[in-house]
Amino acid sequence: MHLKTPILYSLNSTGLFFALHSAAPSLHLTNSTLTATFRGDTSAWGNYGDQSGEHDSSTRLPQVCGNVAIHRGQYYWEVDVCNSALYRVGVCSLDGDQAWWFERRGPAFHAVFDGRHELLPSVPPQLKTVGVFLNVGGFSLTFHNPLTQELLTAIPSHFIPPLCPAFQLGQGRLKLRPGLPPPSHIFLSCSTAYRGPEGARGGRWKRDVAFRSVRSVIQKFEEMAMSDSDSGLMSSYSSSSQASLPEPNPETVHPNG
Repeated sequence: MHLKTPILYSLNSTGLFFALHSAAPSLHLTNSTLTATFRGDTSAWGNYGDQSGEHDSSTRLPQVCGNVAIHRGQYYWEVDVCNSALYRVGVCSLDGDQAWWFERRGPAFHAVFDGRHELLPSVPPQLKTVGVFLNVGGFSLTFHNPLTQELLTAIPSHFIPPLCPAFQLGQGRLKLRPGLPPPSHIFLSCSTAYRGPEGARGGRWKRDVAFRSVRSVIQKFEEMAMSDSDSGLMSSYSSSSQASLPEPNPETVHPNG
């Protein structure tokens, strides 16, 4: 599979698409390799309508990868998922030995990572688009609902780059939407209403967890970027955002807990 040199902090409109040679035989790529359609037997994946969360996290659906290798920086892309009820969206290592996923199996949604298969009991089945934000240096992978600007789940892990955007599909189709700048709401997503009783760090995340200042969060990302002696580059998005985003009104923001 041919992998392009990644663009730090941004995937431009032509920078990310499905890598044709990485696609499983049952996946058909169309629309300039931005759409993947499953053309196989869905019965091979059993009863994917089960909501119990008792699944083998190592079970692989037909997979296709993105054409980029990500070594460092922050990346954001979106995937239209409204035409599938059996998919995984996330990232994987280039050798495929490790992967971190947001998964749908029928009406049930899961976070799949580090050998765990965590049920997300309240994600709405009508979810249309999943936004994926990868912060390699911050060891953070978050999934968002762009329509409602809500955090679906966050997966903290020790990523060993390079990483590759990855997609698995067992029914319907997925459409990739690259070239979008990270929306401001991803820097505010300190809580999620969808996480189950056992969070990634063992605690329940609640909707009323206090949000920090947009500016302070952006400054944190900039400091992380400056500490990366290998790149020596800054996020053009974060720099421009700090200048354009006003400091939130303290009367409308919860104080830090």
